[in-house]
Amino acid sequence: MWNIGLHGLALGASLLISYVLRRQSLVEWKAAAELCGLESVEVHTWTLKVKARAGPVAVRIEPTRDDKRPARIVVTAPGPPGFQDVTIQGAPLFLEPVQIGDASFEARFVVEGPARLVAALLDEETRRLLSRLGFASLLLSAGELRAQVADEQIFDILPGLVEVGQRFARPLDIPRRLAENASQDTEPGVRLQNLLLLIREHPKDRSTAEALRRACSDTSLEVRLHGAKEMGTEGHGILLEIAESLEDDTLSAEAVSALGRGLPVERAKALLDRAWSAGRLRSVRACLGTLGLCGAAAVDTLAEVLAQPDVELAIAAARALSETGSPAAEPPLVLALQSREAAELREAAAKALGRVGSVAAVLPLKEAANRSPLDFELRQATRLAIAEIQSRVQGASPGQLSLAEAEAGQLSLTQADAGQLSLAEDPAGQLSLGGDD
Repeated sequence: MWNIGLHGLALGASLLISYVLRRQSLVEWKAAAELCGLESVEVHTWTLKVKARAGPVAVRIEPTRDDKRPARIVVTAPGPPGFQDVTIQGAPLFLEPVQIGDASFEARFVVEGPARLVAALLDEETRRLLSRLGFASLLLSAGELRAQVADEQIFDILPGLVEVGQRFARPLDIPRRLAENASQDTEPGVRLQNLLLLIREHPKDRSTAEALRRACSDTSLEVRLHGAKEMGTEGHGILLEIAESLEDDTLSAEAVSALGRGLPVERAKALLDRAWSAGRLRSVRACLGTLGLCGAAAVDTLAEVLAQPDVELAIAAARALSETGSPAAEPPLVLALQSREAAELREAAAKALGRVGSVAAVLPLKEAANRSPLDFELRQATRLAIAEIQSRVQGASPGQLSLAEAEAGQLSLTQADAGQLSLAEDPAGQLSLGGDD
């Protein structure tokens, strides 16, 4: 019992000493609040708290159980609608964090909440203040900004926390703030993220139109690209400049695709040659897609690419040829169907022939399927292609166009009246229309 009594006395003495020390801390906390220019400073002796205000922002300093960081500063800001759902902290969270566009900030903090609100709140100055305070176990949650610090750090941390709280409490016109961030932030990634949010969330807002015009002269190639894409024909000059620069393969390809028919066929051909020589394969594929929109004028160029050993580019060329809608696309596609070893290319050629092929392509399609009886994808592609060609034959109804089994090269309509179509019996496989003598 004597030992228990001594232990109790020691514990009581320890608690008393801790309380006295905390009371002494209150003096420093109060001094820090007054030095920071806070209003209505109140010292709550028994609860060991200091409370104050800075306009709409409430400030509370209270003890923690951490001996190394015995003080917690809590700044409560009213914030705009949705602010209660914004979370900022240094440790990873379970949900997908919001992308800010500032790599150094994202390396220190994980941010969650409504994307457009987060982007509007975290302008450059606010991010700078939070980064400077990041060592203080910073956390924003449910509208409260909290930091745990040592007593001697309060004088340094408190002013910055209050300033951040006041920035969060400012009236917020989200489109206007996003537009300001999109043009004024020094981080290109932040400018881009704010611009994309404007385009997606506020496409008709006046602030978006202003931001797009400024984006077209941005120093960042990617920002210029997205600004020009939204400007219609007014942005074609910028898109053409980005496309032909080949400075960034991904962005050049995106610019080519955005231009579409707005890229003249001769310039598309020239850019294709340059991109191919420079190894800018994304731009090459984009040029092929654009040339597919140019009709017969692009067939020769696309046929040249189709004959190249690069299978992926040849497949892209086959697809582009199908988009031309030109009868001239049929011969190179038939050649690819017959002579190339890559199964994927044969399948692409078959699908393309379904769109641009004539009756003359039916026999090569049938033969290709017969040569690869175990290639299910190719056989399916050829069947669908023949069905598409059949649907285009004048006078043919579903199921009417067929390949005769007796002799290779025979093609006929199953009915004997109007719209007859047949292949002659001679080895040349001559195509003729039947008639009444």
